[in-house]
Amino acid sequence: MIKSFVVGVSEYDNPRYNIPLCYNDIQAIKEAMELGLSVKQENIYSIGEKRTVKLEEFKTLFCKVLKKIEESDTFIFYFSGHGSNEKNENYIIFSNAKVSVKELISVIDSIPCKNKIVILDCCHSGNEGVLLSSPIDINDTVDQFVNHGCAIMASCRFNEKSGFDYEKNLSLYTRILYDALTARSLIKQGKKSLEDIKEYVDRLAYIDNKKLEDKYKQHCTFRSSIVGTIYFDVEEYTPYTSKKIYKETDQYIIYSVEPMGGNVKRIALKVILRFPCEKKDIAVLATEINKEAINYDVFSSLNSEKRWKGKPNNIIFAYYGYDEEDVINGTYAFRSTWVDENQDKGNWYRETARSSVIDDIWIEESQCYFSIKKYINDNTSDDTLLIETYRTCIYKMIIDAEKYLSTYSDYANGTISEVDFIYQVKGLTVEIRKLFLEQTDFSIASKELHNWALAYSALANAIDEFVVVYNEQVKRNSDDRKILMNIAKKNYNECLEKVKVLDIELSKKLDS
Repeated sequence: MIKSFVVGVSEYDNPRYNIPLCYNDIQAIKEAMELGLSVKQENIYSIGEKRTVKLEEFKTLFCKVLKKIEESDTFIFYFSGHGSNEKNENYIIFSNAKVSVKELISVIDSIPCKNKIVILDCCHSGNEGVLLSSPIDINDTVDQFVNHGCAIMASCRFNEKSGFDYEKNLSLYTRILYDALTARSLIKQGKKSLEDIKEYVDRLAYIDNKKLEDKYKQHCTFRSSIVGTIYFDVEEYTPYTSKKIYKETDQYIIYSVEPMGGNVKRIALKVILRFPCEKKDIAVLATEINKEAINYDVFSSLNSEKRWKGKPNNIIFAYYGYDEEDVINGTYAFRSTWVDENQDKGNWYRETARSSVIDDIWIEESQCYFSIKKYINDNTSDDTLLIETYRTCIYKMIIDAEKYLSTYSDYANGTISEVDFIYQVKGLTVEIRKLFLEQTDFSIASKELHNWALAYSALANAIDEFVVVYNEQVKRNSDDRKILMNIAKKNYNECLEKVKVLDIELSKKLDS
């Protein structure tokens, strides 16, 4: 559940410092949280509707709000008002007093809830000196630290001032944040991610800065100790479910039928053979299977279903193994392809030393099937040992990845140069590559751990992609690297989510 505390200071003890638009910011950000993040009204606490906010009033309400925050909550703190920097430290200013940003963030970071977001719309709000605690414990399961941590979103750098959008009668950053939070284009499968919101904010800020004189430009900053990102549930989502087809006969089992993309209707069958076969036997079985399979309606999406439902399949791929492990590991003794008369059979039915066309079906036999199967059987790891091996290695990679991304944030925020960034992550680059290569040599997972191990390996690949993007031997300009890094970060976050889900499922199985 999301709970938020919205603070807007628009009037001060000295009237010459009054900023009336900060009153509007309160209303706007509350509306944005309701509309864009589906935060319930009763969970949005605010102060500033009377325009003044005394420090004592703030502390009293803040303490009451903190008591309402539960361990599983996301807490969002928002401040709009004056900010200052003095002796290399920045402050937010209430009507009668100031508070150190470092001290405020330290208090918020220590709140024992899942994650926290601090949003500061005031002058001099960015501060690279703020330290955030890392939530990763090598002994935890992934769900205990992924999406956990604290993020700071600031309207400008430490040495800059925040401006206003007088057309919308809001602070400029709050107007940008309103647009980002309420953007429906960011919704994916019923969720919005903090990373996508941050990227949307950055793009709007970049567009606005191009219209401003240099002295009025403000560069928003973002720092985070959150492992991965936060996914906000903003609307109901029902995923499309493909039809499941499973059939048993005396000679074979159709284990699964999967839709394939393309400009024609295509499906792929995974078949378990009950008896040893030759290519001619596969031709007989394939002919029998295809008579029914030509009318299988299996789709990957509603659009695909609307396009192809009721039409015969144009292409049928089939893969044949001798047990469930073959299907899970992708180890097949044979594979066949059948295409209808409207397809280019010369393209699909190319014969080789291992393949033949029998009864209008292309069939290929794997010459290495039994040796591969023996290798898999000989190198399949004990489940307990493999879980420990993967977690030990990949957790270290996650810790290194978060350090890498923290340093990248310093570069993205403009506090260090690209050259400095690459220099500072050299040690992490070496360690990430070492761990990545280490996990490529792990033992093979059992069928029970197959998907779990694949997800961990995919996460390792995603982390290694950071190293690839900033490989000094590959000539790319800074803008291209930033684009590729954003793509790599999104992939990393998605891989973390998948690992988290499968880790939870695995833990339930181990506990049962």
